[in-house]
Order: sequence, then C-alpha cells, then structure tokens
Amino acid sequence: MKTKNPNPFLVQIRSINMLAVLLLSVSFAAAPLLAEVVYVTARTSPSGSGPNFDGTYYDLGVDPFDSTLLNLGDTSAIASAPGRPGTGGARAWLGGSDVTDTNLGVAVVPTLGTPGGIYQIHHNFSSTAGNVSTNVVMSVSCTNATLSVAETTAFQRSFGNPANQWTFIGYLTNDVGSATPYLRFNYQSGLVNATLQNRLLVDCWRFTLLEPCLQTAVVGVTGPLSTNSNEVVVTGVDADATAITVYQDSGAGMVQVGQKTSDIAAGSNLVAVSGLLKDAQVAATQTVAGQEGCVPASGTIVGGGANVNLRVALIMRENTALTGPVGAAGSGSVIHHMGSFTLLSGSCPEQGVILEPSTEWQTVSFSRDTDGAATWFGTPASPGMVSGDFGGMDGIAFACEGDSGPFDIYIDDLANGTNGVFQDFEAAEAGAVDFGFRAPSFSGTTSGNLLGAPNVAQVTSATAFSGTKSLRVRWQFTTPALNRWLRLVTAGATPVANPQVDLNEPISFKILIPPPGFTPVSPVPSDISITRDGNNVILDWTGSYQLQSATSVLGPYTDVTGITTGPYTNAIDSGAQYFRLVNHLD
Repeated sequence: MKTKNPNPFLVQIRSINMLAVLLLSVSFAAAPLLAEVVYVTARTSPSGSGPNFDGTYYDLGVDPFDSTLLNLGDTSAIASAPGRPGTGGARAWLGGSDVTDTNLGVAVVPTLGTPGGIYQIHHNFSSTAGNVSTNVVMSVSCTNATLSVAETTAFQRSFGNPANQWTFIGYLTNDVGSATPYLRFNYQSGLVNATLQNRLLVDCWRFTLLEPCLQTAVVGVTGPLSTNSNEVVVTGVDADATAITVYQDSGAGMVQVGQKTSDIAAGSNLVAVSGLLKDAQVAATQTVAGQEGCVPASGTIVGGGANVNLRVALIMRENTALTGPVGAAGSGSVIHHMGSFTLLSGSCPEQGVILEPSTEWQTVSFSRDTDGAATWFGTPASPGMVSGDFGGMDGIAFACEGDSGPFDIYIDDLANGTNGVFQDFEAAEAGAVDFGFRAPSFSGTTSGNLLGAPNVAQVTSATAFSGTKSLRVRWQFTTPALNRWLRLVTAGATPVANPQVDLNEPISFKILIPPPGFTPVSPVPSDISITRDGNNVILDWTGSYQLQSATSVLGPYTDVTGITTGPYTNAIDSGAQYFRLVNHLD
C-alpha cells in the first residue's frame, strides 16, 4: 500500500485579528472600497486546540482567575461562513449539569479601527451535529461602547445549520476616542447541558464598519470552482439586483473578472468569467438600487480542476461487543482512521492511501494487521489499533493533497475479504440519495472544510465496477490545506448504518477517479447463453467481461480466474453454481 510519510516539519502559525482598512483596489476599472472587517475567534487560528490566547477572547480556559467566565472546552464543530478565519473548531459548554448562573459568560475584545465608529456584530458557528441548545438566550453588555441590543438568540441551534451563515446580533457604537470595546455575552435563559445534547457553542464574531456599501446584502460564491471554469455560481442574489460582479484576487487585490447585467434571477446565478487562477480567491457583489455591495477582502479559493490526487483512510468505530455478521448494523463510540498513524489538526488523517486520477477502477484495501489506526475520538482498548473481532464502518476519509478540487468520483463494491461484497449499490434506484453513504456535508466534523456545492452522494448507472450501479460523490474543499478532509459517513444511511466488518479480514472498496476530459462509461454485459453438451454446460457471451460464480444466488461471487471471454465449459456434476458477468476495468 502506498502511504504518505509524516511531515517532520510542522509549523503552527497563529494569526492575529486582521484589520482590512479601506484599501483602494487599483485596476483598469475602478473598484469600490473594501469594508473594515475584524474577526474574533474563540479557538486559535488558523488551527490548533484550546481557547484563543491573542487577547481578543476570554473564557475560563484563558483567564482562570475570573470566576465569572464560563469554563468551556474544545469541540471540533467547524463553521464556514464567507471570509471568516479558519480554526480547529469552536468552544463549547461540555458539562453534564445545567447552566443556571446569569453571571457566567464569555468576553470578546475586538481591536477596531475607527474610534466612534458604528459596527455591525455577527456570529458564525456550526450546529450541524444537532447537539446545540435550541432555546438559549444570552445577555449582551459592553464597556467603551454602546449597543443596540441587550440580549440575543443568535447562539441557538437553528442559527448554526447550515454552518456557512453569519447571524446578525446588533450594532455597536464605539465611544469617542475608543476602539477597543469589551463585550460580555452572559447566559440568561434556556437549557444548556451537554449530556442532554444542548451545548452552548461560541465560535467566530465579525465586526463590520457601517458604510453605504453595507446596505446592499452580501452574496456568496460556491463551487465547483476551478481553473477550467468559465462560469461562477453566485448565491443569495436579490430579485431587484441590476448587476452581479465577480472579482478575483491572485495576489494584487480584487480585480473584476466577470459581470452579469441582464436575466438576473433571485437566488443563484451563473456569471461568465475568464482567467481564473489556481489558489486565487474569488468573491462577488450585487448592485441594488444603484448601490454596489462592499467588495469582500477574501473569497472562495480556486481549485486546480477535477480531479486531482486524494489521500484516503477508512473510518472505523471500535466496539469489542460486536459479533457480526458482516453488513449488519454496527456501532461504537471510539473512532479510528485505519490507514493513518498520526493526525493533522481537525482530526484529519496525516497518512493514507494516495490515489491519482485514472481511467480505470482502483482497489483500496485496509488491514488491521498492517495499517495504522490513529484514534481521533474516544479511548481505545489498545492504542494504535482497532480492537475486537468486528467493527462498525463509520465511513471513508478523503483528505486534501494540496488542491481544493473540485472532486467527482465513483465508489463501488465494498468488500470484506472472504466474506465478499457487502455493498454494491445494486439494490438502489439510480438517483437515490442517502443509500450506503450520506451527502458530503452531512457530517458536522468536516462540513466546514467543504464548499456548499457541489454536495452529492447519489447512486448512478453512469458507470460501475460490477453490475450496473455505483455511488457518485462530488465535493470541493474550501482551501488546499493538507488538513482539509471529508468524512463521508454511513450514519443514518439506508439500508444499514455503520455496517459491521470482520476486522480479521481485509476491508476494501473500488474507486474511480476520472482524469479531466475522461467520461466514465458502463458497458452492459450481454446475456449469457447456456447450452448442454453431454455432462457439460457451456456458457457463452459477447464482449470481454469477467465471469464470476457463487454457490448461492445471493453470493458472495468470486472471479472465475482468467475467464473474461466465452465460451466457458462447466461440468454438471460440480455442484450447484450461479454465474454472472461484471464490467471489470482493472
């Protein structure tokens, strides 16, 4: 198995809150002023564990001498609102008792650029895991500034799903001569108890100087977005917009690369663009009632184009009480990356099978006896391995290898050694979703690593390794960082979640990663003709397909070695046999 060696030179970079101060973008066409925006994150940025120690955020983990601060812990829930800094997750109340003391809270101290200025306050977090309080209310107070709001519901579960939205809290007006307000967000009411799946979660605040361009609603840019794209998808467009303008920053500031001024529809619009560059940032504005929105200082990163290399690991749930059979529903509270010895920030597998695009199906196989098992959740029975005879397959980890994508792949024939194939997608209708695996954005662990689109996990008849169907999966990472990964999970999928596998046997699946310009096809094998010749049965067919046999019509089926073309002679006295043809491309 080809694996990725650990990088011995790991450097953690901690960013301070950055002030984008009214920069003029000089280009052939004049661009609007950028808005002053300041971010405060509860976790260290761009990644790492623990609370933010840069002096802009405080809970009891930062200031243990202030008993009026909440004692919060780390959560890997990653949010993804446009423009926000990356982090390793958020801070959350993880206690099993109710929070009732209204004197307890967190403190936020942004360094703003305009004394006396008026700022909008927004918050972004992820509640896609479904374990955030549904009714918590926080009081809001401030020194060195005045507020338009005394309490907020912005930390309730409904505002964190989807995880890419900014929730408006209110307005802050700095005192004259002051630009460092001290804000307190204290518990006021509602159920906050982690054991009851009602956490309080704080993540990223945004402070935006109020300017005319801010009166025009912000629009977004989503994927697929790559160097071979000649169109950009712009989301959140107003029905009254008269123009949509797309900008690209490849290192010299935002420069216009496309504009649409007719046939504009409410919601999402395609805008023709040119000259997109890998790793550049793309953003957009809309013009409503003659006022263009503020040009964002950052945007969505351009990928190299589908498809590129991927790093793959198998996600296993450890449960020594499981006894099979293979394919039955499993469970387990300890989660491992089988195929990786160590983890990057955000629980991303650092090693794994490295796959390159190919016109042929590839086999990915993992074995407990030879592959590492980095534990990223829970306490294992034996560190470095998955214990027990059976485990529950949580899903597949796909990690970034330095290019954000987009990715468009096919998965087929999940197998478990001599137990044979336990999922081949043949039982689903073409077009079915949530079959075998959930959509890429389903897991809150990695949803913040992904763009909002593409977001596809759908059974297809366009191609298959065997039979006529496979699973097509499409997504794009937000950045090309090596710790960006997709947790493609089986949780809640039909016909079974976390299917059990025999850990004493290899676990494998087939994958097709088509290179750019290659369209996968699925030739359908011809019918098998059957004739008798004495004590023999002669099977014949047209074309080159792998013949497989089984002693039961339900399988498992195995290749008849070396037989890909007819005719094939089988002795009648060899026992009951069932045969099928499959389209093997490798």
